[in-house]
Amino acid sequence: MYDEKNELTGRTHHRGEKLNVGDYHLVVNALIFNIQGNVLLQQRSFQKITDPGMWTIATGGSALTGETSESAVIRELHEELNLIVTKNQLQFLKKCRHVDWIEYWYVVCIDESLDNMTRQISEVEAIKWATLSEAFQISRNNDFNDDHILIQAKTKLFNTDNGQFYT
Repeated sequence: MYDEKNELTGRTHHRGEKLNVGDYHLVVNALIFNIQGNVLLQQRSFQKITDPGMWTIATGGSALTGETSESAVIRELHEELNLIVTKNQLQFLKKCRHVDWIEYWYVVCIDESLDNMTRQISEVEAIKWATLSEAFQISRNNDFNDDHILIQAKTKLFNTDNGQFYT
């Protein structure tokens, strides 16, 4: 658990328990691109409590006790998609503080086919590669606007200007 200064409190939190005001748990997300510049979309399991069946651009979840944001996102990528990613492959995008969680966003580029990924069925229903334009549309269909973070992530990975993103 963290405090409002993003410092560890030394206390732990169990999923489902209400946090005290000023306490935060750590959440991590990764945007995954392939070397062609496509972004990985995943359809959330229909068994999920939050947004079942929704297509999303993010892979991630809550950190476990003792994990850093980097180790948590590496674990989540392995658990959910059987991807082996190193800390050196991760590129930090941003950190956000919400009502009771601190969220770290990373981007990673991989050279993997969908056939080499193994979905964690309890978390992920389906996966597919999408162009940025397709990802924008899916995001908007879900009443999100993830355009900015997708553009920021692709720029960080590929050092391209915004005019090339809509393919």
